[in-house]
Amino acid sequence: MPPYKRFSPHNSSDYLAFNLAVCNFLPGLSVLRYMFNRILLCVFLSVCSTLAFSQSFTLSGKISDDKKNTMPFASILVKGSGTGTNSNADGYYSLKLPPGTYEIIFQYVGYKKEVRKVEISADAKLDIVMQSEAYELKEIVFKEGEDPAYAVIRQAIKKRKYYLGLVNAYTCKAYIKGLQRLKDYPKSLGKLLNVSANGDKLDSSMLGVIYLSESESKYHYRKPNDEKEIMYSSKVSGDNKAFSFNQLSDMKFNFYENLVYIDALSDRPFISPINENAFLSYRYHLLGTIYEDGKMINKIEVLPKRKTDPCFHGVIYIQENTWRIHSADMFLTKDAKIDFVDTLKIRQMHAPVKGDSIWMPVGMNFGFYFKFLGFKGDGYYNAVISDYEINPTFPKRFFKNEILKVEEEANKKDTAYWKENRPIPLTQEELDDYHKKDSISAKHGTRAYKDSVDKRANRFKISSLLTGYNYQNTYRKIHFGTSGILNSGIQYNTVEGVNAGMNFNFQKEYEDFREHNVSATAHYGASNYLWGGSLRWDYTQKPEKFRRIALSAQSLVQQYSSFAPVSPLVNTAYTLFLNQNYLKLYKKSSVMASIREELVNGLMFYGNMEYAERDPVRNTSPYLILDDTNKLFTSNDPQRVYTDDSLFSSNNAFIVDVTFRIRFKQKYYTLPHRKINTGSKYPNIFVGYKKAIPALGAKADYDVALISIEDDIRLGLFGTFAYRLKGAYFLNNKKMYFMDYRHFTGNQTIIANGDYLNSFKLLPYYTYSTKEYYGEVHAEHHFNGFIFNKIPLIKKTKLQEVAGFHALFNDRISNYYEINFAIENIFKVMRVDYVLGYGIGGKVTNGILLGFTTQF
Repeated sequence: MPPYKRFSPHNSSDYLAFNLAVCNFLPGLSVLRYMFNRILLCVFLSVCSTLAFSQSFTLSGKISDDKKNTMPFASILVKGSGTGTNSNADGYYSLKLPPGTYEIIFQYVGYKKEVRKVEISADAKLDIVMQSEAYELKEIVFKEGEDPAYAVIRQAIKKRKYYLGLVNAYTCKAYIKGLQRLKDYPKSLGKLLNVSANGDKLDSSMLGVIYLSESESKYHYRKPNDEKEIMYSSKVSGDNKAFSFNQLSDMKFNFYENLVYIDALSDRPFISPINENAFLSYRYHLLGTIYEDGKMINKIEVLPKRKTDPCFHGVIYIQENTWRIHSADMFLTKDAKIDFVDTLKIRQMHAPVKGDSIWMPVGMNFGFYFKFLGFKGDGYYNAVISDYEINPTFPKRFFKNEILKVEEEANKKDTAYWKENRPIPLTQEELDDYHKKDSISAKHGTRAYKDSVDKRANRFKISSLLTGYNYQNTYRKIHFGTSGILNSGIQYNTVEGVNAGMNFNFQKEYEDFREHNVSATAHYGASNYLWGGSLRWDYTQKPEKFRRIALSAQSLVQQYSSFAPVSPLVNTAYTLFLNQNYLKLYKKSSVMASIREELVNGLMFYGNMEYAERDPVRNTSPYLILDDTNKLFTSNDPQRVYTDDSLFSSNNAFIVDVTFRIRFKQKYYTLPHRKINTGSKYPNIFVGYKKAIPALGAKADYDVALISIEDDIRLGLFGTFAYRLKGAYFLNNKKMYFMDYRHFTGNQTIIANGDYLNSFKLLPYYTYSTKEYYGEVHAEHHFNGFIFNKIPLIKKTKLQEVAGFHALFNDRISNYYEINFAIENIFKVMRVDYVLGYGIGGKVTNGILLGFTTQF
């Protein structure tokens, strides 16, 4: 008797045998048996067909020129499909294809297109040698001394709007690889870090790849400005928890646009070579023509007329008769006032994606070089764009306001996934970097390693007394720190005399970006013998909703204005050397609770509740270094600076205030457990209400409604305009103390307040404070070099010009105006303002202010 064998319906042979046995056993069911066999045959053929179709093979090889130079980032396309790839930095490519016969197109800017017919039935190797284009010049006819390139560019400019509007919507897939290298660094840094150096050769452990990442995404676009990118895979060398910041939207430069914005490198846009007014900015030279697929291609050199204009250098290829862009090989230099890098190279390859009528970018490469303070390096971002779908139908409300979504599992893809799906093979340098950093990451990720590093870092040193002490537990994501003597904020004012403070901070982070922060301060005034301090707890409870809860308590001296318009450091210098004590203080002891949360996209809520005791303090220190006998210190009463007798009496206040920030159609990124708001084309609107409640022993009793509107507007080559409009009305001012008034951020020193767009330059600090109503206007226009760039010699300095206007009206002053003219970017960080003011006593005032450059 044969051994017993258990039947399994999951075993295909058992299942087939079982069904056949049943059919044979039951008489009269021959028809059923016939039908069943036909069904099995169909299923079998279908499965075989599916398996054959899903099987793919790899076509790979190396691309070089006729001089055996490798061709990095060449474009490889499968004719008649949306499939393609690029070669890597060493010229190697890899392309996965199902069995079949294909025409493979190899393209590189400035070289003849190569087309190979291949039959794929197994893995195959195909090396390509590309020939440099032999551009014909013999048929070029110069008319009236004008280069023939100008006629081609005129035609391209005429067709610019047509091609810009040709595609109303599309989707595509994008694979992006980014790499950055450090090639050299200052020897002084090496010594500081205890890195050995041998002559001019620096320690290689500091050099090489410092960032390597890959990403895959699906990009969706619809006119006029709807876009959404979904990143479904991401890999960062050495950090399996990080997400790549590669985005197709950041590389999607469209030369059919008049202006090309590169926000990461410049605060002004760059002029397209086929801008409608391009002849004002560019010179052109026809280098020659070639024929590709029976169509003539014009190779045109592009040169800026002025060295410092925001213009590209390089070559643009324009197809004759259609006047479309075939490809572009451009670069920007420091002369064009780009930041962070010395040179940026941009290479674009266009190809037909729908017949021959619609061409789209299929390959893009950015290469860059940087040199800063002795650091030197380079890098690139290489993008393969494929699977275009032109004018798709999107679901209703598909776009909304989310412009980037990183999927939860994007960084969870393993090595096998990337090996199967990566369209560009890794170079040996990239393979080595992944292997090295992933190995280091695995070691450094262990608790034992982190604890050993922390143990060394947490040792107390004598220098910690000067600079502060920091303790960390990396494994548990805990950090604790204190300030030292040098950063204790030693200052001087006439109320406290010499004063200083110590800061303490505790931080606990979580994997989902929740975070606890506990901060504390201890403060002491040597002249009034007054100790003070504060304690605050912040809990970021839901990062994707910006929900933060805070509780705090304090007993400190602080400025009457909650905006703290007087810098304690500047006041120290003015008090000791110029006999001018602008800082006016009172003591505040309070407890407060606050919450912030984004209720829906674009609507942020801020709520605060505070109970405070406010006490007056007097001048106690007359000390100064330079004594101007014509000047006397003023009292600590900002309302009556020549007598201390008028100081307010101690009082309590119970204050509740709520504010809503409204940002219509706010754009944002969504990452796992996080949300990043990126702004809106509409202004920000703030609406608030503040109420002092006379309860629980508090005497303050007032109500005030507030509103403000602000926006930053890009005006292309003309720069950036920004404004802030503010106003408020006190509905009730039954009982108010001076610290409850609305104070304005003024200035009475030569040092500018760094918040240029919310401050006045010459307005006294407290003279025009109000408890009735007010209106404020602040506006500045940053020309970003639009004027200076046209003035010889000055344009080489890379200085930038600013003009501003500020106005105030309330019950204390009917009209006050300021106009300021500024030069910024002095030594990269400095700014100088010349200001004219009118309205105080009906007179014109003026002044020069020194400050630091700020960006909006």
